Amino acid sequence: MKTKKFLRTSKALTFFIVLSAIAALAAAGELLYESSGVSSFKLVKNPEGARTMTMTSQDYDVYRKYTQQGGEELFLVSSAKTVDQFLDAEGIAGNISWSVRKGPRLETVLWGKTEQATELNVHGSQPVVVSGLGGCCAEMTGYRLFDIESGRLLMSFNDFSYHEKVVQPFSLEVPNSDLRIRYIGVISQDSTRDRDFVAPDAGKEAAILIKYANEALKQKLQVDMDVAKGYAVSVMEVKLEKDPSVPGSGKIEIQDDQVRLWNIDGATSPSAISGVLLKIVLDGGKGTKTLKIPVKNDQFDLNSAQIPLGVSVHPIVQLRTL
Repeated sequence: MKTKKFLRTSKALTFFIVLSAIAALAAAGELLYESSGVSSFKLVKNPEGARTMTMTSQDYDVYRKYTQQGGEELFLVSSAKTVDQFLDAEGIAGNISWSVRKGPRLETVLWGKTEQATELNVHGSQPVVVSGLGGCCAEMTGYRLFDIESGRLLMSFNDFSYHEKVVQPFSLEVPNSDLRIRYIGVISQDSTRDRDFVAPDAGKEAAILIKYANEALKQKLQVDMDVAKGYAVSVMEVKLEKDPSVPGSGKIEIQDDQVRLWNIDGATSPSAISGVLLKIVLDGGKGTKTLKIPVKNDQFDLNSAQIPLGVSVHPIVQLRTL
């Protein structure tokens, strides 16, 4: 019995020594970068008795970009957020200021931004940052997709799959290729922001905006449709599907909102990007209408699109394919 007790004591002592050594190494380590912030909470009742929670927080997210040479680039997104949430009514409001730093010591400030927003999310495996502005009632959170290095706004979009945390719209990635990831997004009339529709076709109402981007917004389409009196356009479904008309499309891998184009594995030319189609189901009180718009030659191909009666699609932004 004494031997067993001695062994247990010896193991505990060894574990304590190891922990002490790790703590000592951490304390003696070189400080590369440090930052801190303030968090607070406030509950207020106005003269009418309505209560509002105001929450202020500082947050940090790190993105690691791995290079072809086997190294990495480190990015830090530092954000200060203030959100007002109403307890006795529907709705949320907020403001976020953030900055992006880069470098071995996070010494270089790349860009920063302040806007009305209620959430800020950094993608774990793609070089993008997403801000979101929540709203009230049936409004859909309006998201904006930014390039993490340049700060360029790639597109705005809504999330029709209702993810708990939104870090991207639909994405198209070519495996084993240097081609940048392509993004596809859709904005509805219920979005909290960026409803930048133009005048619809005669006799129709503006329904949705469809966007396609790589390193910048490349294509923006507006969908108009006939709507019954007293009705508004409802977006019933938005999804990506394999395009059976494209050879090898069966190899394409679709996981939720991420698509890997194995049909063009290793492609070097943007013109090779094809193999999926965007399916959208709308209802304006005259029965559901299903659109299918394929991606061909690195853009939406309206010449091959399936557009039902009572629906029209026209480009607002159309950049030349390189």
